[in-house]
Amino acid sequence: MMDTTNVLWYSEISVEFLFCLYLVWTRLAKTYPTFTACLGCDVLRCLAAIYFMRGAVGARLPLSYTYFWLWSEPFWLLLQIAVALEVHTRIWKEHTSVLRQTRPLLLFALATALVAAGIPVRSEAIHAGSSRLILVMHFGIQATRYISSVLAIFLLLSAVLFFVVVDNVRTSSVFQHEGLMAAYFAIYAIAAFLIDMRWVRTTLVNGYFVSAITLCFVAWFSVFKPRPLAS
Repeated sequence: MMDTTNVLWYSEISVEFLFCLYLVWTRLAKTYPTFTACLGCDVLRCLAAIYFMRGAVGARLPLSYTYFWLWSEPFWLLLQIAVALEVHTRIWKEHTSVLRQTRPLLLFALATALVAAGIPVRSEAIHAGSSRLILVMHFGIQATRYISSVLAIFLLLSAVLFFVVVDNVRTSSVFQHEGLMAAYFAIYAIAAFLIDMRWVRTTLVNGYFVSAITLCFVAWFSVFKPRPLAS
């Protein structure tokens, strides 16, 4: 990868690690245990990826990194799904009476997300490579794009529905958290789509990707304002 991309990548890992420590320090980790664990796992995953990046020449990635990515990506996608479910459950937890009335709309939102995320699949399939390894990599990128798209669309529709049916949502950090999670998954989906379609150089996409993700984490600091520790 480019030197600039490496600097951005290291910055993202640092901000993510500090945010994870922040959640533990302010005891918000008890409120969002899956989210905190996901951040910690991503930091370890990035550090391992840096280790397997040894031997990279220019934009060419070593096979060790490729195999590590293929092995770790399914676990990362499962963690993302778990985090989305945690955030979604948390936002509606204190509004069970409203949830009973809006459950059909939430199911419709999920169906909409599943269908809408599948629209680009046909275009993505055209750009698949010839070798078996490249085909597997394209499938992994498409899976990342599809799952991230579903989560982003569903969380966005859920946040909009919550905004419509619940009063005083602007003061709810959980509502802001769901909105940021939607943006987070949308960034993942857009980056995976651009890489798979080969419209933009991968190094350029990676640079913008880590910059956007870092900004997301910085924005999260403003959402989760410091709280005094209980004595």
